[in-house]
Amino acid sequence: MDRRFFLGASAALGTHLLTHARWLGGSAIAAGMISGSHAAESDTTSLDILTKAADDQVAGVIERKAASLTGSPRGLTRQVRRLVTPFVWSESTYFHDETLLPHIEEMLAKLVEVQHEDGTFSVGNRHSPPDTGFLIEDFGLMVSILEADDHEASAGIAETIRTIMAKAGPGLADGGVHTPNHRWKLCAALARISHVTGDESYIARIDEWLAEGMDVDADAIYSERSAIYFSEVTNPSLLVVAHVLDRPELVDYVRTNLDVTIELSEPNGEVETIQSRRQDQDQRVVNLRYFYPQYRELALLDDNGRFAAMARLIEDRFAADLGDFLGDLIERPELAATLPAEVEPFEDFEKLYAEAGLVRIRRGKLSASAFGGSDWYKDGEQTPFYNRFGSGLSTNPTMLRAWNGGAVLEAVRMVPNFFSMGHFRSNGITLEDGVIGLGNELNIPYYLPMPAERRNADGVYALSRSVDGRFNSMLDFENRPTHTRDLVTAVSIAQSDTGFDLAFDVSGEDNVELTFELTFREGGELTGVEELEDGTFHLVEGEGTYTLGGDVITFGPGNGKGSINANAGEQYSWHNGSLTVKGHRVYITGMSPLTYTLSLAFA
Repeated sequence: MDRRFFLGASAALGTHLLTHARWLGGSAIAAGMISGSHAAESDTTSLDILTKAADDQVAGVIERKAASLTGSPRGLTRQVRRLVTPFVWSESTYFHDETLLPHIEEMLAKLVEVQHEDGTFSVGNRHSPPDTGFLIEDFGLMVSILEADDHEASAGIAETIRTIMAKAGPGLADGGVHTPNHRWKLCAALARISHVTGDESYIARIDEWLAEGMDVDADAIYSERSAIYFSEVTNPSLLVVAHVLDRPELVDYVRTNLDVTIELSEPNGEVETIQSRRQDQDQRVVNLRYFYPQYRELALLDDNGRFAAMARLIEDRFAADLGDFLGDLIERPELAATLPAEVEPFEDFEKLYAEAGLVRIRRGKLSASAFGGSDWYKDGEQTPFYNRFGSGLSTNPTMLRAWNGGAVLEAVRMVPNFFSMGHFRSNGITLEDGVIGLGNELNIPYYLPMPAERRNADGVYALSRSVDGRFNSMLDFENRPTHTRDLVTAVSIAQSDTGFDLAFDVSGEDNVELTFELTFREGGELTGVEELEDGTFHLVEGEGTYTLGGDVITFGPGNGKGSINANAGEQYSWHNGSLTVKGHRVYITGMSPLTYTLSLAFA
């Protein structure tokens, strides 16, 4: 790409958009970026990457159009954006390609058809204001870049989209939410609608949502603890509101969250998720790509070399997946300025994130996460969510996860075969002098006869949930006396010269079968272990190794041929559910009372 051409084109684009998108040049934030030392040169490396990725999406959009037309309105809107963006971008091979217009018009006609009378769309949830907000974000960007385009068809397309947005306004202003991040998505959507329609009455509802305060802890981790929602919803929504309504204070939340995201990330582009309260707590691989425009914007705004390095890392790792972000740079040309000089983002550190119940440690190519932040406990005590599972609750039982170059230990877990309570989950986490502390105490009741004063003559008692949360019966559990069987677990994770030593002390009930489960990412080779009929492995004695390329994880020692029972507990088994992490699973067994140290060495 010719840098001079882009500078001229973006200057013209920016001038045009000042009328229609005041935040591009009119906000204090944008002004600060434009005046920065790097704004004079366009980043042709980035623009080439984004242009190619955007162009590569077009054929697939057209091929899958029939499915998109019968699918989710949210997905259909994104497909429209994937055609509109190259159409208005002069460096695209599809620039002003009129063969795209019938597809754009057909898809927009479908969106007009399925929009409800109240202006909302149904995306799984019926008449959903938050889901409609996601569509509005794409629509708002498309209006901006279409209004800046000089093709005769662009104004008409923009008007169709503007009409959809105007119709959606009242439904979003009057509508509600399901999750914390939905509030900020509605704010961003209403800001877009207010700007496009000129109706400033929507700002009052935005201010109502913002007046609730940001759901962020002292470590800049949002309440849902989810990298998916950090990157795809909360941060981009706050940035939109910051620019449209000139609220620079909202950028501070994004800035600090991007800082902590570096601490939660790996050089391979993955982000830690074991602490999440949302679906990514299942340890699916979540990567950094959706953080790309945020790191880019804040790198330029703050002249931040670490953020610049993160943007480059994302380009290097996920270039083919960045096509959707070309529209951001077209809408806001200042984001296409050359990034500051890179500064290494990944440094050695150890840190406790107290509210999230997470510890992160990085030493060279080795990094690890220890987790003790299950919502079953708060301040060491059981919560009303004890032994419950569901969206919005943090319940991952992984106590340690580690990356050693390409060799990844996905999870260290422990399962006591104790009244079908499933995996060990710590009631908190500490970090003192480099040593991580975890622990809990299970007190499982047997229920005794009802006291005389609480007996019912008809013999019928309240249907209730058992005190330990395992089952329900008409026994009015909470009003019965009990006696309990108890199991106490203490775990100390100490750093060694080569890795970590996990010291387990399990006491209380005798002869409880204990299963330690180590899950390694698929792709490597295990040695020193016995393969079982179901494809899992048992380390009976000595040490085992997991090798991937030149990266090795050594683990052990084995602890004999004990019984393996790694069931997730009655809450899962009742629904035939599974809580396993994908990968090669190795078991080490024991019996209470037990004092055992699991040594992990990384080379």
